[in-house]
Amino acid sequence: QEDENGILFVCFPVTAIATVLSRSPMTVKRSLNELEIAGLIMRVRQGIGEPNRIYVLIPGEEDAALA
Repeated sequence: QEDENGILFVCFPVTAIATVLSRSPMTVKRSLNELEIAGLIMRVRQGIGEPNRIYVLIPGEEDAALA
């Protein structure tokens, strides 16, 4: 999907990721936190009950549109 600025993102609920990867939701949350801390993804919260938008970041490239 694309956001209002034309930037691609993924909307994938934690429970769905856990099911696809055969892991617990807690493991998925921990892994997403590690990826975010490492600067490989950026999560943007949506409304209540909606999955976060996950933007995949490329190391070494800064995108002013995401800041």
